[in-house]
Amino acid sequence: MKNWKKLLACLLVGLMALTVFTACDASVGAPMSPKSSDANSAKALCEQFGKTYDKDLSEKAYNIANWVASTSVSCQTSKDKLYRWAHVDNVVKTYLEKKSYATAFENMGMGILGTDTFTPGFDWKPDADDPSDIIFVLPKDGTYPEAMTKAAEGKTKLGVAYVVKDGVSYAVVLFG
Repeated sequence: MKNWKKLLACLLVGLMALTVFTACDASVGAPMSPKSSDANSAKALCEQFGKTYDKDLSEKAYNIANWVASTSVSCQTSKDKLYRWAHVDNVVKTYLEKKSYATAFENMGMGILGTDTFTPGFDWKPDADDPSDIIFVLPKDGTYPEAMTKAAEGKTKLGVAYVVKDGVSYAVVLFG
């Protein structure tokens, strides 16, 4: 009986070790992570839109990127976009509709973003399948969707940070 217990214990230890190693397999893909920006990494965006780089906006963009990356289970990629689902209440929806983005994002737990003086250069839309959810749509770095072009109108400054998923960077762009 003692030998069976020892054998069973060894098998369980081996099984636990195997699960640890399979979770660390590099082929699965790296987890999502936020990435800060500086003036050099934002240069192409600034040139594309004729805006000046703003460090404060980039720090706010990093807070948003960090929030997106913190819950990768609600994210998907498709073509050149990253989609992030978020459950929101009516207060947040009202702020988003009024374009009070800093207030809305703060209410979603993205950190302190200050006054409502910026416009996101990424898209957000209600989820057709669940009216209490919204979907953030981040473009792949180097692409300039319509939402980004509209947000840039009348603005002079630009800040950017990135969400990196499977080695691909997706831009969180803010215009001010």
